[in-house]
Amino acid sequence: MISPLTRAAASLFLILALALWSSCSLLEPRGPLTRSHDSFENPITTSPPTPELTQAFTLATRARLDSVKKENGMTVRGYVTENRKFYEAVLRPLIDLHLEDLSKQHPVQVVNTLTLFCHEAYQTYFGANFYRWGGDIFDLDDPQEEGVRHGYAYGLDCSGFVSMPYEIAVLLGLLDPARDDAVFSSKGFARFVMTHSIPDLGGRDSTSNRCRLDTYDFLRLGREIFSIDSAGVPSQEEVSRLQAGDVVGTPGHVGIIVEIEGNPYYLESGGWVVRRSGGNPYRAFEALVLFARGGPVTVRRALPDYRTQATM
Repeated sequence: MISPLTRAAASLFLILALALWSSCSLLEPRGPLTRSHDSFENPITTSPPTPELTQAFTLATRARLDSVKKENGMTVRGYVTENRKFYEAVLRPLIDLHLEDLSKQHPVQVVNTLTLFCHEAYQTYFGANFYRWGGDIFDLDDPQEEGVRHGYAYGLDCSGFVSMPYEIAVLLGLLDPARDDAVFSSKGFARFVMTHSIPDLGGRDSTSNRCRLDTYDFLRLGREIFSIDSAGVPSQEEVSRLQAGDVVGTPGHVGIIVEIEGNPYYLESGGWVVRRSGGNPYRAFEALVLFARGGPVTVRRALPDYRTQATM
């Protein structure tokens, strides 16, 4: 449990960091500190759950036991996720209604729309904290014998959440897995692995897990936009360079940048930032400051630079 003194010190740190940042820049952070999904418009929104769907998809749904034989001959056993069922029953029908419009949009807009929509849907059905160790949208990860909520069917871990919009965009033909744009998806990563002759070690006991991206994969893919030292503060110029789809990472944890009404916000599954806002998007500057308190932070990008082509 966090003591009142610790909370006060954390608040003072944020105030001082914000003051320092503002004094070195001409612009104040834009937009409210946090945003709930009902406070802004997104092209795709979650429909009210039907009683049948509410009963079928709950945080308490237990996972099934399964086993997988790995390439080294060993068999791993444990509980597997069923997030793809949620995708097919809840996410896909609503995305399909907007597929033509999405196909005409810039990849950054596509990833932004999908990230915000999927986050809203997971919150609606599973609550603010839908973290599940080894959880990804298409159930690529190995069966799990331990870890947070490893025995439950639905939920995403941090890397599973970050890769989700990329996975969906590739599946629907909105991103081409043969291009670097899609390297944050399993199919795009598979091409990278083959092209660069590097191993996929994200499975249990450092075996392959069908190129399902792990946290350390995100830290070596794409291109670095900027980095922040441990306990550091980003500059206004750095924050202004953020765009939707950027991955914010430190060893062991990743999150993703979204844009709401033209302003950068941060989202994650698990971690220590969005829990302060009930799981809702957190303004990027403050999120990066909080993130950097846990160690050095890197922002990496796979998508094309967007602001050189348009204003979001």
